[in-house]
Amino acid sequence: MTGKPVRADLRARKKSLPVVAALNSGTPEAARLRALLTSPEALTEDDLARAAHLVVAAGGKDWAEAEADAQLAAANASLADIDLPAGVRAELTAIAEFITARTW
Repeated sequence: MTGKPVRADLRARKKSLPVVAALNSGTPEAARLRALLTSPEALTEDDLARAAHLVVAAGGKDWAEAEADAQLAAANASLADIDLPAGVRAELTAIAEFITARTW
């Protein structure tokens, strides 16, 4: 948990990794998400809930999670090749897992 309010990035219309993946998915949901995020009106709570649903429906969440898993696996493989004390390796692994964990 980052401590940020739920949907804060969507509210600010930030292009987070899941949003970018969703927008580039070529799906009908991506087009609806794009229209919603480029609308000049302020986003309501209903709009934010719809945008979050569209990110998931367009595959943005799954893509971002898969990419995080791939990067975590690559980092762990790199750590395995380095001569480190076991405690240091475990701490670095725990940090990487904490950073990549996300609650939706």
